[in-house]
Amino acid sequence: MKPQKQKSLNSMDVLAIMLSVVLIFLAVLHFYWSIFGIKDPAAVLPTHIESKTVKTPGKIMAALVGVILLGFAFVFINKVIGYISHPWLRYISIGIALVFIIRAFGDFKYVGFFKTAKNSKFSILDTKYYSPLCLLMGLLILILELLA
Repeated sequence: MKPQKQKSLNSMDVLAIMLSVVLIFLAVLHFYWSIFGIKDPAAVLPTHIESKTVKTPGKIMAALVGVILLGFAFVFINKVIGYISHPWLRYISIGIALVFIIRAFGDFKYVGFFKTAKNSKFSILDTKYYSPLCLLMGLLILILELLA
C-alpha cells in the first residue's frame, strides 16, 4: 500500500483558515452572549438616537447569528479540506463577502462608516474596530475567491 501524498498549504489556504478562525471566534462570542447575556450592551449594540436606549436583539437572534457565522466558517474551511465540491460555493463566498462589505458601509443611521448616530460608545467602537474588520474580511474573501 502506497502512502498518500499530503497536500501542502498554499497562501490561499492559509487565508481561508484565518478567515474561518475569525468567523468561529465571532460565532462563539455570539453563542456566549446568547447563553450568558451581554455584560456591556452599550459597547456592542447600537443605541437609538432619540431615546438613548440600546437596541437588544435577544438571545435567540444572538444564537442565530452564531449559527450563520459558523456556516460562513464552514464555507472557508471547506476550501481547504474539499469536503463539498460544487461550483455554487464560489457564489456563496462572494455573497458572504458582499454581506461583510455592506455591513462595513452600514445602514447610514446606526452602523457602518457612514452612520449618523455617532455619540454612543457603540458608534465609537464600530468606527474603530467593527466596521474596519467587516471591510477587511469582505475584501479578503473577494481576494480569496477572485485570485484562487
